[in-house]
Amino acid sequence: MSTQPLADFLAHSVELESEARERYLELAQSMAEHHNREVSEFFSRMAEESRLHLEEVAEIAQEHKLPELKAWEFEWPGEESPEATSYEAVHYRMTLRQAMLLALDNERAAEKFYGSFAKTSDDPETRSLAAQFAAEEASHAAQLVKKLGALPPDSAQQLEEDDDPHMPE
Repeated sequence: MSTQPLADFLAHSVELESEARERYLELAQSMAEHHNREVSEFFSRMAEESRLHLEEVAEIAQEHKLPELKAWEFEWPGEESPEATSYEAVHYRMTLRQAMLLALDNERAAEKFYGSFAKTSDDPETRSLAAQFAAEEASHAAQLVKKLGALPPDSAQQLEEDDDPHMPE
């Protein structure tokens, strides 16, 4: 039997991981269309990591009756799920380093989100599971930091548009 706080937490966790996966897949496709292969492949790997975490969360959630929340009923710290990359932060000419920094921000936001449940929930099972999820996100962040450290610095490349803007007359 699931407690309501645990069911709510799991519903948010499933949605968080699902949205992260969907966004990374969208970004990978977009980067592929713009021939930014290195960043496309990175976003594809991040989508796969999100898929694996989603499977883990979904397996745990199967044992519980989760609330069927509407999109506007999710309580995120911002406008979107913490691990969904902002479209505004992405540019078709972004570098691998820039993509990794975005992903690092996502991992840290997810860690903070899960950590807040671990600290504030009145339910011991929810606190325990949230702490476990927060630790996993922290581990993902640490892996990204290590990979970032191994990358050469970005060149002075500017993220400029190739064409002048077209203004209606």
